[in-house]
Amino acid sequence: MDNDTLFKEFCEEGKSMSLGDLLSDYAHTFHAAFFVMGEDGPYVTDKELRDWLNWCVFYGKPRNEYPLANKD
Repeated sequence: MDNDTLFKEFCEEGKSMSLGDLLSDYAHTFHAAFFVMGEDGPYVTDKELRDWLNWCVFYGKPRNEYPLANKD
C-alpha cells in the first residue's frame, strides 16, 4: 500500500476534499454507507478515516477489505 505511487497521487489530489465528500464518494461507489446504523465504530482519527476511504474508492474494495480494518 505504501509503495503505490498512483495511490499516493490520488490521495494528494483529494486532500482538499472534505470527509463528507469522501463518505459520499464511498456511498456512490458501493451503493452503501460507510458507517452502518446500529453498529459500533470504526473508531479512527480523521486522517485514518480519510486514508481508509481513499483506499476503498481507489482500489474499488469495500471497507471490510481494508488491510487495517481489523487491527484492534
